[in-house]
Amino acid sequence: MLSTSDRFGKLFKFIFILLILAVIAVAVTPLNLYYDHVKNQLKPVSLSGISGSAVKGSAESLSYLSGPLGRAEWLLYPNSHKSMGGKVRVYKPNYDLTFNLHKITQETQSFSQVTGFIDWKLIKPFLQMRYGQFEGYAQVNLSQVEYNKANGFDRIDGSITLQDFKLITPTNKDLGTVTVDFDTKKTGMIVGNFTSQSEALNVSGALVIQPHRWQLNLDIIPKAGHFELDAVLNSVGNARRGGGRKLNLAGFY
Repeated sequence: MLSTSDRFGKLFKFIFILLILAVIAVAVTPLNLYYDHVKNQLKPVSLSGISGSAVKGSAESLSYLSGPLGRAEWLLYPNSHKSMGGKVRVYKPNYDLTFNLHKITQETQSFSQVTGFIDWKLIKPFLQMRYGQFEGYAQVNLSQVEYNKANGFDRIDGSITLQDFKLITPTNKDLGTVTVDFDTKKTGMIVGNFTSQSEALNVSGALVIQPHRWQLNLDIIPKAGHFELDAVLNSVGNARRGGGRKLNLAGFY
């Protein structure tokens, strides 16, 4: 005859096995069959056109705070009963980003790596350029990103480099590269320093990110003999003493 402790031991083992089976069932069951029952727990993320399971799947559309981000693919696993790890790819024709999840909860999101590209077309509106046509893409290579719901970004480390950067109208001109290197000075205090390697253009300045606000101070100076850039950049920011343009922007996020 089993003792009370033995019976409880068997009960706990039985419950543990049931939990494992439940996790496996959720992992392999098509997510679209039960998404309506869990979508409130996934907010502010929402999915549509789902295929695959909660562990490995895809969606035709992923939205964050009602803003569509594009198609998505994921490979996920639990870090604990309250957090998730894995990898998520979000992409459209003009960007493709992969997030390596370190620890994701409803309050905090920590990424061990963020890589991919962003097309120049998405960057151009922030510079308020009215004339000329450029092309290029930003290569994203961030080694660590941490975000929390209460304060915003806690940490960003790594770099983003504008590559294959060219002026194509009114003339063809190779503009080299522009890089912003991010460094977290302390939790919630992030500075991105701009440098350039170009025969035609000097770019310098900093992007400062603090809890729920940011500030950009950028000097854009065409080098001697590249008069076309003076005309093309005329609408960017304000005239800078000594030549070129100064772009000062600030806002909240």
